[in-house]
Amino acid sequence: MMLVARNVALRVNGVRVNQVRIRRGTKVSTLVITDPVVGEFAVDNNFKLELLELLHPGEIRRSLPNGGWRKVSLRILIALLRRRVVSMCEKN
Repeated sequence: MMLVARNVALRVNGVRVNQVRIRRGTKVSTLVITDPVVGEFAVDNNFKLELLELLHPGEIRRSLPNGGWRKVSLRILIALLRRRVVSMCEKN
């Protein structure tokens, strides 16, 4: 049985991000954000990362603390994306 990735939205320092990729290094993977204004940049542990699960309808998400956005560490986010546990969604 194949598991389907959960659709999520990502905020970096409070700004919604739609395009991310993992750049694999020899020892460490890097999360790279593509922004239409700023261009590409690598994210490090100084950035505040938040995920929003899109499984629940907007009415439910709005009633959750912080609108359903949860902090996530860079290491965990890279692992979730690499293992295809979550998938970035452009719209919620």
